[in-house]
Amino acid sequence: MTGVRVLFTASDWRGHYYCTVPLAWALQAAGHDVRVACPPGQAESVSRAGLVAVPVLEAVDMTTMGRMFRYLETVAGTRPGLPLHPYTGEPVRSLKEFDVAAEAPRFQEQAHRAIARSYDGAVAFAERWRPELVVHDLTAPEGALAAQLTGCPSVYHPPGLHGTDETEPGVDLGDGDPSGSFPRYGRPRWHTGHIDYVVDPSPDVAVPPMGSALRLPVRYVPYNGPAVLPEWLLLERARPRLCVLVGASAAAEAADIPLLRAAIGAALDGGAEVVLTTTPAQATALGELPDGVRVLHDFPLRLLLEHGDAVVHHGSVNALMTAAASGVPQLSLSFTDEQGVVSRRIAATGAGVALSALRSDPAEVGRAAVRVLFGDGHREAAHRLRDIIAAQPAPTDLVAPLERLARHGRLTKTDLPRYQVH
Repeated sequence: MTGVRVLFTASDWRGHYYCTVPLAWALQAAGHDVRVACPPGQAESVSRAGLVAVPVLEAVDMTTMGRMFRYLETVAGTRPGLPLHPYTGEPVRSLKEFDVAAEAPRFQEQAHRAIARSYDGAVAFAERWRPELVVHDLTAPEGALAAQLTGCPSVYHPPGLHGTDETEPGVDLGDGDPSGSFPRYGRPRWHTGHIDYVVDPSPDVAVPPMGSALRLPVRYVPYNGPAVLPEWLLLERARPRLCVLVGASAAAEAADIPLLRAAIGAALDGGAEVVLTTTPAQATALGELPDGVRVLHDFPLRLLLEHGDAVVHHGSVNALMTAAASGVPQLSLSFTDEQGVVSRRIAATGAGVALSALRSDPAEVGRAAVRVLFGDGHREAAHRLRDIIAAQPAPTDLVAPLERLARHGRLTKTDLPRYQVH
């Protein structure tokens, strides 16, 4: 039997497609031909994961887009404080420094043109390569259009905690085709409600709304990029260790909010040590850190958590799911509506605490950090959540169902691997 040609479409945000890497490995190891269509800026990251990158998509500046939305929210009075300048990333002293009402439509128009070109790139490659199955990530529905036009099934693979029938702000993606590319190719306008199949790594106790889509449960296997383990991380230690992640989406904002320092200070006061992983630029923005804090640059969270007792992060779904799969209690300090929603879904299991970084005070954050690091309740819940995730089907268990989907064009619940639901 010949291998199946499987096309993955990956967005320009690593946290959105890293979750698909273990499934791509499983399919590739089973003898299938895997290609990953991505923006040029992600080609190195994809290839370093051992996959074949095809840089035919076009990137939208997600960082600028996020800052633009946050500026609009601040102007509208729905977001406290002062935002960052959308283009420079520097703090503004007054909302009058940037004319967001004039600039946002211009940026949006440019973004829509880039998205349209990205769809064109995906379709052109698919028409040449003729995939038999397409897997697309949270923000790369170019793959869904390519699948429709080449007559093969497509599968949605979010990082977990995101459904297809969402109504809450931040996770309700609404119109998923702002460029109008589906109608341009003679197809109905796209919406997540049109999705038929979802490879979903959400824990069974935190499954988001899926509507009519068939959910293919899968074990979340953390992948946060390659790394070399520093020798000191392998040594035995006498003190508890708090891990702190400052992700790219929270970069400069975190430098202006004393919450991370409150969490770090509370851990140090309790006799723990702290390891911070971030980019070199973000580490500089955070300023001088207290004694007892080690800094790693761009170190994969999954590897750090193997040697940690609790984690504080910015509420990204990648961080939430990595901590959950690692069995580590977590404190999430969310900056956006989306981060808040997915953080609360994990916190509802008891495995952590979810706070808004914009509406919490340092004392509250310090107390929460102490609870997740030194308390037993969140740790026990985190261990239960880890076991629930570990019991879900491995990515290799989905190879046969996906082969069937590629060859026959449909799946039913009876085609899925059986496992014990917790």
